[in-house]
Amino acid sequence: MIEVTGTLEVYPGGHGLGEIRTDDGRCFDLALPKHVLKHSLRWFGKRVAIAGSGQFRPRMDDVIWWEINDRKIEGFGCSKDVIYVERIERL
Repeated sequence: MIEVTGTLEVYPGGHGLGEIRTDDGRCFDLALPKHVLKHSLRWFGKRVAIAGSGQFRPRMDDVIWWEINDRKIEGFGCSKDVIYVERIERL
C-alpha cells in the first residue's frame, strides 16, 4: 500500500489518468476511480490524501492505453509506475 499527500491533477477526456504532486516535488501517476473522473473539475487542483497499490506500467512505444482491473490508463505520465487509487479524500 502506498500513501501520499499532495495536489491532484486530473486529465478529463482521457482514459483515467491523473497525477499527484507531493510537497517535496515527487510525482505519481494515478489510476483514478470513476467518481473522481466523472467530477474531475471538482477534484482538479485540490489537496488530497491518496492510498492505493502500486501497479506496473508497461513501457512500449505503441501502447496508448491499457487496463488495470476496472480502469483504463494512459500509456504516458510522470512516473514509471501507477498508483491504483483505493482511497482518496480532500484535505
